[in-house]
Amino acid sequence: MSGHVPIMVQKVTGFFQGAPDGVIVDGTAGGGGHLEALRLSFPDRRLVAMERDPVFAAALEQRFRDDPMVTVHNQSYTEVEPLLAAPAAGALFDLGLSSLQLDDPSRGFSHRLDGPLDMRFDTSRGEPMHEALRSMGEAEIADVIYRYGQEGRSRRIAREIRGAMPVRTTLELRAAVVKAVGGNPVKPLSRVFQAFRIFVNDELLQLDRLLAGLHTWIAPLGRVAFITFHSMEDRAVKLLFRDSPHFICTDPPWQLPSPEEVRENPRARSARLRTAVRAS
Repeated sequence: MSGHVPIMVQKVTGFFQGAPDGVIVDGTAGGGGHLEALRLSFPDRRLVAMERDPVFAAALEQRFRDDPMVTVHNQSYTEVEPLLAAPAAGALFDLGLSSLQLDDPSRGFSHRLDGPLDMRFDTSRGEPMHEALRSMGEAEIADVIYRYGQEGRSRRIAREIRGAMPVRTTLELRAAVVKAVGGNPVKPLSRVFQAFRIFVNDELLQLDRLLAGLHTWIAPLGRVAFITFHSMEDRAVKLLFRDSPHFICTDPPWQLPSPEEVRENPRARSARLRTAVRAS
């Protein structure tokens, strides 16, 4: 899909060169950048692509409709195990928000673009963030902002949001945050929008479910890679790879995008690639 720039592609495909025979899962196929790179690097492997966003899933199905080696499923990565005939040789999870989602005003992910405050990955399920806010008290809003955005001024921001209700659009939410924090609002805005996105999509709960059962469907010596973008998800992956008897951290256990990649794609600056091998 035009406009989508996958991160650390060469590092990802290089890591999977050592995977045993079998299927590779792209658990967060998104705009298809990593999926396309895996397809080109491993033409004889079957690829299973998972994508929660129905718009992205439909685009991927169309893109790979004539390719018998690629199967696309409009489902969460937590639902991949029943789709596998045998344990997977590898799995990739890019936990970041796609540039295509961020740059689409109708999705409500960006504090820079005016649009409905939706924020759902799968717009056919659940309720948009502006509806969730209607039933949340000030304390609950503050808790979400502090827990998932790690923003210290969460109570002040929550007070302004409740005072501005109903908050239906991204720019209405932006105005409430700016009023609460003053000064340079970019970091607080990013944290609040991150917090609400994580909350409305149950992102950390989904990740916890994935990590808890990951060892059950990865083959011995199979390879697993995560691209993380904030400390909460990165810590969860780090602890699994470090403490689980089922995985062995690679050397090095994590990598960063090159300075050249960050210059070309500034959204890569917070990315971290963590890799591990399933114990034999």
